[in-house]
Amino acid sequence: MATLWCHIEINEGKEQDFEAVMKEMYRRTHAEEPNCVRYEYFRAAKPNKYYCLLSFTDTVAFWEHQASDYHEGFDFAAMIKSLEMEWVDPVEDGSPLIPTVSTDLPKGASDPVKGASELYTVVIQNWWLQHRKA
Repeated sequence: MATLWCHIEINEGKEQDFEAVMKEMYRRTHAEEPNCVRYEYFRAAKPNKYYCLLSFTDTVAFWEHQASDYHEGFDFAAMIKSLEMEWVDPVEDGSPLIPTVSTDLPKGASDPVKGASELYTVVIQNWWLQHRKA
């Protein structure tokens, strides 16, 4: 599985634009990506701050999501001031998700998926391992 928590800051005045795009991203991701487990957006307590929880069956499914035509079809630069993507590991018996693991890129992966795999390298924190069930 591959799970990320994204910290997103939106340019002032772009909240409606961002939320409209996120509704479309949510709709298309859930409709067209069978390996999407969770893909949800949240407003934060602070103005212009949002979060996104993404979970896919494996990292290849996440990279395919990042390389999808509709994911690349929006002007995110006009809306997003800053974005921090953080790989996360669920606490066993505290989440229905399973631990994040790195998946090898399959032979014959498209160039956009290869590019996404290079841009979004999976980070497994060493301290997580001691807390995972054997």
